[in-house]
Amino acid sequence: MTAVWKSIAISAAANTASLAFAAWVFDRFNITIGWFVVAVLLFTALTVALRGVVVSTVNRYARGYTIVGGLVLTALVLLLTEVVVPEDGFSVHGWGTWIGVTLIVWAAGVAFGEVDSAAPVKR
Repeated sequence: MTAVWKSIAISAAANTASLAFAAWVFDRFNITIGWFVVAVLLFTALTVALRGVVVSTVNRYARGYTIVGGLVLTALVLLLTEVVVPEDGFSVHGWGTWIGVTLIVWAAGVAFGEVDSAAPVKR
């Protein structure tokens, strides 16, 4: 398995676990089983694509910006996923739920970053 596919697989596993956990914790965050797979795939694709943009634009030594950027990126990708997936398949209602889900998914992303700390080698 190449480094890129390994990174995507680990990201998908982290996203699956974090979205499922957030849906279990928050009554106002709903994912139906059928749309769960679509939401995870979309969320993973957007996260992997946008993560590279954020990492390349933020100074790696600016830890505070990295944390804020990760939270903003997570919230943005959740919003994009909610826009694309029908409301009966993926919906987040209420500011508290948005904040909580964002923090849970972001924390899983941080853990993913620790596991997948080696960037894929460019060819």
